Amino acid sequence: MERSVLRTRTHPNLVDHLEAFVTVHEAGSFSAAARVLGRAVSSISYSVAQLETHCGFELLSRGSGQVSLTERGRAVFAEARTVVDNARRFSAHARLLESGEETRLRVLVDVLFPRQRLNAALLAFGARHSRARIQLFNSSLNSMWTDLRQGEYDLAMALTGAIPSDMEARAFGEEQLAPYCAATHRLASVKGPVPAGAFQAERQIYYIGDPTIDVERVGRVFSTDIWTVDDVEQIRRLVLAGAGWCFGADFTFEEELAKGKVRRINCADPKFHPVRNIGVVWPLERPPGILGKSFIEFCCKP
Repeated sequence: MERSVLRTRTHPNLVDHLEAFVTVHEAGSFSAAARVLGRAVSSISYSVAQLETHCGFELLSRGSGQVSLTERGRAVFAEARTVVDNARRFSAHARLLESGEETRLRVLVDVLFPRQRLNAALLAFGARHSRARIQLFNSSLNSMWTDLRQGEYDLAMALTGAIPSDMEARAFGEEQLAPYCAATHRLASVKGPVPAGAFQAERQIYYIGDPTIDVERVGRVFSTDIWTVDDVEQIRRLVLAGAGWCFGADFTFEEELAKGKVRRINCADPKFHPVRNIGVVWPLERPPGILGKSFIEFCCKP
């Protein structure tokens, strides 16, 4: 009975013993495992023996200089490997925290922000900071600044003409917005520049990220018939189905434009083709840390 109770307790050096066990199997021998871990062979042998005593059965078959998993060793190996991997991730995380480097970056992304630029920056950032965790959240201008001020997000990828005085930004390009509709839509059949009045009679499909907000972007509503949606992909599908028109950028309908399924509408009124700066924004009182600065640099690369 006493021995059974003891086995339910966690061994004080369990992670070290599991690491030795896993490494012996993966390296192929006790001596190879000792070289990998920078420990003496006797220390590796002791760890495996202690682990086997703790388990109550042999994990490795020894013979003629080679080792292999026993049947029970195979049964527990995957769990042992997971524990060791998690312990190594924990140690790496702790080292980063000790050095003052963040391990998570929470980024708000304007729904009209060019995704090709963002994706390129994310790939480069991920290759440089393999243990950092990125969290992306869709947003829009009317809620973005409030979200940043509340401190739940680190940066914002914004497409805007101006930023609030309590924010700081680094711009790295421009994007022109325009109205888009399906090739079968009435607006697509208008010859020459479409007059602004023609849009008023057609349904506008509009992004709304917060049900308490009626209009997200000041000056971007031009119709008396408005549908609001909180999902960019759903807006794309509605436009493709001919349900209405929306503001966007060429990347929003890149494939459909190439296939002739969507039209970029040319309007005589320049308000329908605004040019906006694209860049990274953060609160003045919370400047980017090491990860944030690195991410910004990748975003600014052409």
